[in-house]
Amino acid sequence: MNAKQPSKRFFENSIIKNLLLIVLVSVVLLILTLLFLKVYTRHDQNVSVPKLAGLQVEEANAILKSKGLHIEIIDSVYQKDAVPGAIIEQVPEENSKVKKGRAIYVAVYAKTPQQVTMPELVDYSLRQAQALLVSMGFTQLSIEEVPSEYSGLVLGVEYRGRKLMPNEKVPAGSPLKLIVGNGQLTDSLGMTNEYIMSPDQISARDSGDIEIENRSVPKQQKNMNIDESFF
Repeated sequence: MNAKQPSKRFFENSIIKNLLLIVLVSVVLLILTLLFLKVYTRHDQNVSVPKLAGLQVEEANAILKSKGLHIEIIDSVYQKDAVPGAIIEQVPEENSKVKKGRAIYVAVYAKTPQQVTMPELVDYSLRQAQALLVSMGFTQLSIEEVPSEYSGLVLGVEYRGRKLMPNEKVPAGSPLKLIVGNGQLTDSLGMTNEYIMSPDQISARDSGDIEIENRSVPKQQKNMNIDESFF
């Protein structure tokens, strides 16, 4: 009787009973968690990702659906000599092991060029404008010089013979023409650098007492004969 009493008292201790209960509950929760993870992660249900590069999106999606996968387009790149809609690259790569229901991300060749917003380039130097446009993907640049007060400043940008407005969108990589000033003004009246001088001014010029003023006169006046009888 005396030997059984300590054993009985041990199990009747509330602290010991609570500790045993906590251990038992923890073991049960651990087993349930492992079973849930096994079902959720679908072990032994991996599929191999097929090669999609070069395929059209519709073809690739049909192949993926047959394996329990689906496709998602995350990027598109325009290339003039490429096949529009063809897949360039994929993530995960081919032969990777993934779970069913997984999305396969792809980049494709775009059917039309990306539209780029044209910045304000008026009064930029030619070098600055060229550097900015090249950084934006415009590498086909031509230059047309026109009469202007300042040399080397951009007066405008043309696309297919039409002057572009600031923030107007054009296809990326399109050929552009920069209209640049050449620092030479052209007089619409046909003025030339001729001097009109009176006899007094001629005498003063010969004596060095007067500074000649550069004036422009019409070309027609150069050939004009003065009728002295009129005076």
